[in-house]
Amino acid sequence: MKTKNLVEQYLRLEPQFRERRFKDRGIVNLLMKRHFNLDQAIRQGVLLTKEFMVELVQEYATMDRAWRQALEQDPTLRGNDYDDKARLEDEHKIALGYGPGHDADVKKLGTLV
Repeated sequence: MKTKNLVEQYLRLEPQFRERRFKDRGIVNLLMKRHFNLDQAIRQGVLLTKEFMVELVQEYATMDRAWRQALEQDPTLRGNDYDDKARLEDEHKIALGYGPGHDADVKKLGTLV
């Protein structure tokens, strides 16, 4: 099964996977289903080879892109927190000491230089 189809199917079957905070755990579950030796290694506490980890990281990135694309294309697959990202980013910037509209100031400064 193609990665994109696998991710979309899992989004339909597991509503928690739609939430950003459960995305990584859901992708790990998919990787464990796809790679039996990963599931075995995790259960037995076996160390993994570097080559296998590179393969997993590359496949994780593909699944992450498929997850984002599926949520963008099909609003019914989005979790309750889908629209919270911009607000949470703004709150975090303010907590770090940046003022409101900071991004606009940086863009304006870029046009003056």
